[in-house]
Amino acid sequence: MGSRDKLLKVFTRKQLYIYFITNLLINAIVPYFGFEDRHAVNLFHGTHSMARFLIPMSVFVPFGITYDILKKCITFSEKNGLTPLIPQGYPRVPFMLKLAGVNALATVVLVVGVMWVVHVSMPAGYSFEGSWLALISGGIAGGLAILFTWLPLYVVKKLPSA
Repeated sequence: MGSRDKLLKVFTRKQLYIYFITNLLINAIVPYFGFEDRHAVNLFHGTHSMARFLIPMSVFVPFGITYDILKKCITFSEKNGLTPLIPQGYPRVPFMLKLAGVNALATVVLVVGVMWVVHVSMPAGYSFEGSWLALISGGIAGGLAILFTWLPLYVVKKLPSA
């Protein structure tokens, strides 16, 4: 393992802890206090449905983390005189935006699909316990934070001569 990889691993791990803790807390606490009746929360119906928290989260968490971790790692490698993370001449910002967009789109499609399957498989009028849904939301956000901290760097390592 080279010096560049070791330094980037330490830097990335620090960022991972920051992303994980903040997303876990924010995406669990906000829905918990956002429900009027925590004992009757629907996935899609009503003014205080779970979809109003999960769908934006599934777009913004992957997009934001992917773009931010790539930007921070590129800046970190340039500041410390390491081998460039993205090859010279490769369009950085369009690449970062495209990767972040693809990650966000794939995640929102997956989350909405799973929510729809759960919604269809439940009996009519069924509602969920809001406390559990808030914890699940925080767990999903934490998992997305971990996944989208490591995944963009894995993709960048697979670029030619990176």
